[in-house]
Amino acid sequence: MLVKNWKIRKAIVNDLNYFHQSIEQIHTIKIDVNVFYEQFKKKLKNKNCLLYVIENTIGSLIGCICCEKEESLLTNKPIIQIKEFYISPVYRKLNIADDLFLYVYEKSIKLGVDKIEVLCNLNSTTTQNFYSRKKFVPIKKLYAKSI
Repeated sequence: MLVKNWKIRKAIVNDLNYFHQSIEQIHTIKIDVNVFYEQFKKKLKNKNCLLYVIENTIGSLIGCICCEKEESLLTNKPIIQIKEFYISPVYRKLNIADDLFLYVYEKSIKLGVDKIEVLCNLNSTTTQNFYSRKKFVPIKKLYAKSI
């Protein structure tokens, strides 16, 4: 039996560096920390942004998730979009992602959310398998054009 030695809490300004490093690692890009900081502060203040971290017993951050709540024009009900979801590599086999997802799922129910959506990279089969296990189904393709 696995003992859970972590807790989930709302993100705070002091979590900036962890979010910054996590998102850089997810997308394998460098992001100007000052620009990121301004966006991060805006998201922390926005009531439609759900930012959570998971930390171990000594207070080190080991995962984070960034979601946005919006009203669907199609259903006229709120939906949650998972924008970023990261677990530190050494903690990935400990069901931490399951716990963090369940936390967001339960929060979504309390918010009266109709649906949770997430975009995955086409090559990220591990991520796709995770969401498939959570009963997500692919419903559309996203096309993007850089400008």
